[in-house]
Amino acid sequence: MNFKKNTIALAVGSAIGLSNGAWAAEEASKMEIAPITVTGEKIDRTLEKTQSSVVVVTDKNLREHGDKDLVDVFARTPGVYSQAGNENWGIRGVPVSGFDDQGPAALNGAVSVYVDGAVQPNRALTLSPVPLWDAEQVEIFLGPQSTTQGRNSLAGAVVIQTKNPTFEPSFSAQTNVGNYGEHGAAVAGGGAIVDEKIAGRIAVDYSDGDGYIRNTTLDKDANPHRTSNARGKLLILPNDDTDVLLTYAHNEHRQGDRSTMRGSDGKPSYYDIASNTEAFDNLKQDTLSAKVDYRLNDAWSLTSMTANTSTDYSNRLDFDQNAVDNEVVLRKQDGNLFSQELRLNYASDTVKSFVGAYYGHNTNKFHDRLLFDDVLVRTVKGDTKIENKAVFGEVNWTFAPRWTLITGLRYDHETNNTDIEEDGRFVPEKIKKSFDAVLPKLGIDYELATDQYLGFMVQKGYRGGGVNLRSGSGHQAYDPEYTTNYELSYRGSFFDKTLRARANLYYTDWKDQQVSVRQSGSNVIDIYNAGRSDIKGLEVFVEKDITEQLTLNVGGAITDSKYKDFVADNGQDRSGESFLYSPKYKASVGGVYRFDDRLIFGTDIVYQSTAPSEYEFDSNGKVSGERKSDAYVLVNFNTEYKVTKNVAVSAYVKNAFDKEYVTNNRNDDIIDVGAPRTFGMILRYDM
Repeated sequence: MNFKKNTIALAVGSAIGLSNGAWAAEEASKMEIAPITVTGEKIDRTLEKTQSSVVVVTDKNLREHGDKDLVDVFARTPGVYSQAGNENWGIRGVPVSGFDDQGPAALNGAVSVYVDGAVQPNRALTLSPVPLWDAEQVEIFLGPQSTTQGRNSLAGAVVIQTKNPTFEPSFSAQTNVGNYGEHGAAVAGGGAIVDEKIAGRIAVDYSDGDGYIRNTTLDKDANPHRTSNARGKLLILPNDDTDVLLTYAHNEHRQGDRSTMRGSDGKPSYYDIASNTEAFDNLKQDTLSAKVDYRLNDAWSLTSMTANTSTDYSNRLDFDQNAVDNEVVLRKQDGNLFSQELRLNYASDTVKSFVGAYYGHNTNKFHDRLLFDDVLVRTVKGDTKIENKAVFGEVNWTFAPRWTLITGLRYDHETNNTDIEEDGRFVPEKIKKSFDAVLPKLGIDYELATDQYLGFMVQKGYRGGGVNLRSGSGHQAYDPEYTTNYELSYRGSFFDKTLRARANLYYTDWKDQQVSVRQSGSNVIDIYNAGRSDIKGLEVFVEKDITEQLTLNVGGAITDSKYKDFVADNGQDRSGESFLYSPKYKASVGGVYRFDDRLIFGTDIVYQSTAPSEYEFDSNGKVSGERKSDAYVLVNFNTEYKVTKNVAVSAYVKNAFDKEYVTNNRNDDIIDVGAPRTFGMILRYDM
């Protein structure tokens, strides 16, 4: 990205004076549809030329739909399911942490999330809501990204870009209040430090709330939560050919218990839990990153991306999950993620390509303690080190008018060293595993007519093996898993691009799939490479500008996931059954109406079908029944009114009709339910 060219354009735009009536003209100009650029696959493409099934949410979309964090975005995105906040969410029926469920100290996952180029640790994905204050764009890739992104992207990737510094002064601030004690504030701004050479930007936000779950035993809120984030960016332009972007981010999140319980009649007790332990999760995270772009000439450039993230996680859990016994788990984890990527990029009229090398070093030290009546009865501690090396590349070649060939290849090598010591049960274990994978992709893209594209892509997906880190398990090692994904894509626009449509039809063949199995009558979880599965699906997204004021959008996803061959070591046979937690259908209908360039009104209606939460087995190990989550329809509203050019007030309602629904219907007294009606107001100032 050439920051200098962008800032010159901003300066020209801001130099235009605003006379009486010019505000309306300026605001109207913002309604023009600019091409959306997708950057997450490391070759910049417009959305219509991107074959991958991707949902792109801009900062404008976030405001129009009242999305405060990644949980809100996932909730209205077909192809993505979520439950209990973002504790368990997934893409195309695959949970973010994968089906292997290594335990709370997991370093592997099935979906990678990047913020400003830095990959986020697993705990941040399943714990923090990932606030989107000061976000520029969110890209959600549905489907494997292993060739481009490498490890932990078997099912997809999420790429978040926050706003970068510019040489023009900027300042934004907001404060918000809502029900269940929600309140918060945020500030962001920056500008030139050395004219045309150095610019900076700082963004700070925090949110606080009581939560909607009540602990009836302790007579207090069960899930109070607080999130705070601070980010500083420094843009340095030492010469016309070099851009250096330095980023430091500090994040903290603390929350209580997100589960609820069944009543004595077996029905959900909305929104109560009975526990004699004040549970909490606490995560602190610091990230340093440096991105350097160096333009060798008009065609060639070098990109270096260096990132280091350190995490400090602590947790207290009511192990027995009732108000009678006193069994408590205390957890402590210290992690570090370092990565270095170097890419050589080439772009011409007919070819876009890159070749790169990657090195990653991830560590996690963990210490779990189980106490009965304040007496220590078991300790599990150890550390995991994962070293990942890869070389990769991609070529997009327009070899004939309207025809583009897409080829990519990645060689990935990973080493996992895990040491575990569990008092009272096992002697210390030292486990070392190495994995290699060759990950090709091959595709063709054809321009049927102007603004009409048809594509087909085949690519491999991969996730390395690991070690089961759960307390009480056998800490067994397990092997990698692989997918082959076949995908047909269509992208088109009509009526001067006022109607835009995208569709992806896919089939995923999955072998050596990693899955976790809970031993009957206990909390012990074992992991198996269970055999083979497949996923068949369709994702469709349509957006229509009815008028300059009104835009409507419709999206839908069908996800048909099945275990083709899955007989666990304990004899349980899931062959022919759907993936746990995976809803078959999800659809959304929404609209945004802009009135007089000052008033915005948005709404979303989201439907999600039932999903299996747990299978029941007969004495022969065959599935005899299943417990399911609830299907639901949620309606959300958002409105914003500009009091002046700089000041806006907005209000939102999520789950407007207060729908009660179960998201995880396990066969015990503790279950997960969806959030009740929430609402709030925001006062915002933009310079």
